[in-house]
Amino acid sequence: MLRQGTPAREFTDAAGLQAHYRALRERLWAPRPVQPRHADGRTRALSEAQRERELREEEERRRAVFEARAEMDALVFQVLDPEQLAREPKRIIMRVAEAFGVTHADIVGESKTARVVQARWAAIAAVREAWPNKSLPQLGRCFGGRDHTTIMHAIRTMERTGVPQPPTGRPAR
Repeated sequence: MLRQGTPAREFTDAAGLQAHYRALRERLWAPRPVQPRHADGRTRALSEAQRERELREEEERRRAVFEARAEMDALVFQVLDPEQLAREPKRIIMRVAEAFGVTHADIVGESKTARVVQARWAAIAAVREAWPNKSLPQLGRCFGGRDHTTIMHAIRTMERTGVPQPPTGRPAR
């Protein structure tokens, strides 16, 4: 870089000029350390504070949805008779899950362990018995959005081998 008043450097041979040019090019094109900045240009403390606020707001929204569902359930309990409520697929699945020592989330989830699959198949049989007019895609939706062919496989296998029975004694977790 030339400064005002300083004379330009004189080179006596081509090798010196090339070496100077290489050094200059390396210095100019060398990667510079860049301070990490947030995309919106905020400071880290401000970004963390905003993230904490967003997490609090999300938690409040979840709590409000949960409370609204609880209120709706209370209204449903007042309107529907207990016998009708006992026949709801979710409640049937929960009873079967309890009998097998697993949770509702296990049955409608992705687990493929033998104990969970047996509980799932027993729940499919129980829901199908309580709701014989439900289609296979509707049953699949009750069981975590499974494909109708998965439900069909469970039904066909249970026709051959029988409906799985809950274990006797205390279930192992």
